[in-house]
Amino acid sequence: MGNYDDDFREKPSWRDRDRRKDRSRHVGQGDFPAGQSSKWVRKQILREADRLFQGNRNKKVDPEQEKAANEIHRSCGSKKFDASVRKYLKEYGMPDDWSTLMLLLDSKEPGTAVQAIQSLKELYPEQGLEEQQGFRSKLSIISMTTKDDELRHYAEEAAAEL
Repeated sequence: MGNYDDDFREKPSWRDRDRRKDRSRHVGQGDFPAGQSSKWVRKQILREADRLFQGNRNKKVDPEQEKAANEIHRSCGSKKFDASVRKYLKEYGMPDDWSTLMLLLDSKEPGTAVQAIQSLKELYPEQGLEEQQGFRSKLSIISMTTKDDELRHYAEEAAAEL
């Protein structure tokens, strides 16, 4: 029989095993100099945070207006959607936040959708890639499915400009 001392290897502790398991194998360790990667990551995080809070930066939020906008979001896809959109537009005019404007593209009233497209085109350069791609996709869907010729034409023109 062999000596067990010859075959003895120092085994990692359970804590070390868990630490290795949790670490991604697809990300290199120390590929970038510490200063450059952290500066780049910080810049990306700050850009995303600015984009997240850009709508609420210099204005006070009216609780009633916020409640009406939330009603549009809640009623999306239901029979109450058009009524909540009409009520919001009558009281507050066209919204200025991206998500509510995207929902207004589904309105049954073509004039509302055209105004929403105009507002979204103005906000388009400030948005991230996902939002921009979603808007272009929505314009494509509108141009293929709408029965209103004016809305179809406007959606096609807007898609071509982007």
